[in-house]
Amino acid sequence: MNAFSLINPALGIYVISAVLAWVVCAHKPLSGAIAGVGGAMASAMAVGAGAIALIASQTGPLYAEMAWLHIGMQMTGIRAIWLIAIGLPACLVSLYTIAWHRHPQAKANGLLTNLLMAAAVAAIMVDNLGWLVVMAEVMALCGAFLTGCAQSGKLWFVLGRLGTILLAIACWQAWSYYGTLNFGAMSALATAQAPGASIWLPGLAGFGLLAGVIPLHGWAPQAHANASAPAAALFSTVVMKVGLYGMLTVSLSGALPPLWLGVLLLVMGMLTAFIGGLYALMEHNIQRLLAYHTLENIGIILLGLGAGVTGIALHSNLLIALGFTGGLYHLVSHGLFKTTLFLGAGAVWYRTGHRDIEKLGGIGKKMPLISLAMLVGLMAMAALPPLNGFAGEWVIYQSFFNLGTHDAFIARLLGPLLATGLAITGALAVMCMAKVYGVTFLGAPRTKEAENACCAPWLMTASTVLAALCCVAGGVAAPWFLPIVSQLFPVSGGEISTVSQPMITLLLLAGLLLPFILMVLCKGDRLPNRSRGFAWVCGYDHEAAMVITAHGFAMPVKESFALVLKLRKWLNPVRFIPGWQCSSTAVLFHRIALIELAVLVVVVISRGA
Repeated sequence: MNAFSLINPALGIYVISAVLAWVVCAHKPLSGAIAGVGGAMASAMAVGAGAIALIASQTGPLYAEMAWLHIGMQMTGIRAIWLIAIGLPACLVSLYTIAWHRHPQAKANGLLTNLLMAAAVAAIMVDNLGWLVVMAEVMALCGAFLTGCAQSGKLWFVLGRLGTILLAIACWQAWSYYGTLNFGAMSALATAQAPGASIWLPGLAGFGLLAGVIPLHGWAPQAHANASAPAAALFSTVVMKVGLYGMLTVSLSGALPPLWLGVLLLVMGMLTAFIGGLYALMEHNIQRLLAYHTLENIGIILLGLGAGVTGIALHSNLLIALGFTGGLYHLVSHGLFKTTLFLGAGAVWYRTGHRDIEKLGGIGKKMPLISLAMLVGLMAMAALPPLNGFAGEWVIYQSFFNLGTHDAFIARLLGPLLATGLAITGALAVMCMAKVYGVTFLGAPRTKEAENACCAPWLMTASTVLAALCCVAGGVAAPWFLPIVSQLFPVSGGEISTVSQPMITLLLLAGLLLPFILMVLCKGDRLPNRSRGFAWVCGYDHEAAMVITAHGFAMPVKESFALVLKLRKWLNPVRFIPGWQCSSTAVLFHRIALIELAVLVVVVISRGA
């Protein structure tokens, strides 16, 4: 069995389950069950294909043809990791949607979700830049219909058309240079013809819009805030990951990337990580908050990938290995803990009807398993050991330390600055973790809906808990998983380890044991309880004045970074689009998007005719 023997059936199951879910959409629970089971099966097969290709670790790419469509496919180690990164979250989200469709306000979106996942998998596998753009466009259009809000949908549509124009320019420039859009052919011609910024810059901007790289992120917070929890999870873990894949593919297509391109990726990554983390701390809508934190993690992944591209330009094999290993491992890790958080937030909304954390409180006692899973996801998001978010960032830190030792002045300058910036970003993430968990799950309920909350359906709870367990496994087993990724980037032809396995093992164990050690060392005589109250107020009776609100928690940071926060208004794309508030534009854009999606589907199908 090879990877391609799983990819073709997976794409077929996606499409068949999407069509069947659409046919029976009048019966919403049945439609959700068909879409969920089909999506979970296909996603599991995509993960299996990626695992087979990664474990096999072939030295060169493998080629095959997409069944029925006659589109060339290529399998490499990096593509295998991307399949795992989008397949694992998609599998868990698909299982989650089976129970989600039983909610009265849920819509039967099985056709769109499964078509989105099929297009994402196809985008990763195609060996042609033109087909990559087409598949990304199909995926993005499906996402625009899943936003759940006319304002969000038309904003995504308009910014997406801008990205499409930029990608079309990049494809035209690549065709002018090479006479082909096939990745293998462009690499073969790269020695004779070196492309310029005319290919790299529009390609990075076009895919950067899809990835949500700041300042091209305008659609992301809006889309996540109003969409259903499964759709928001797919935006964060699938759609934006394909955008990152496109950015890396464009950077590595053709000739070897110059130093300025690697530096550009590093700067974009640092700005996205810091500003995304800062904006997340200011939010009270939990899905909008998680969307900004997705931007933060997109920036962290981009930092790792940018370090790898910089290593190629500097001819440093060790920097290549450290950067790409850290970035790709965090790519997989982010998909798992962000799936945990979006699904957990969806379960809270399912029982309370609230996404505003100020209207919650005390949910930990009402939904204990969801509360524990959310705590694991938030700790992983904050890169705390022994969870998976720590392992990838640990290797990215090492890449910055290595970058600072190179002879180039820009490398010596950026290395310490990037390490410091990433540390500040981590501190913001820890604050955000404390804010979300404390305000949402601790203390006393602040609304009747929060007070009357109960456990979510078992399938929703099981999917969320399983995602949290994957976060734990990805962290504890990191010393064994990291070498599997690092083998794709050998140093001097020998077998090396890009991270000290004993050191990371000790750090991970310390993360587990340190709280217990501190408890033993600092244990003293305890005062008797004055009353049986809430833990949030130290055992005393609850007083409204003692409740820590989300707004109050973030106020010191808000005052400290007031100038940076003003950029939110300046960078709002709505300001630059005249007539945006006109109600007729939503209907117009919806119809145009529907026509474009239908045309693209017909084009893809006609390819196989």
